[in-house]
Amino acid sequence: MNPFIAMVIGAILGLKRVCPKCKRVQIVSSDKRRDTVPCKFCGTDIPPKR
Repeated sequence: MNPFIAMVIGAILGLKRVCPKCKRVQIVSSDKRRDTVPCKFCGTDIPPKR
């Protein structure tokens, strides 16, 4: 696999979050990656990954 593609996929997977309430997946912006964000579907707070 091309190293650039691997880097991009890794960055995207680091921004992926699953809502604890509705279980829907969303991608957060990189500047919010360490913040708690509201789910864009149900409004529940999604904590950052550890």
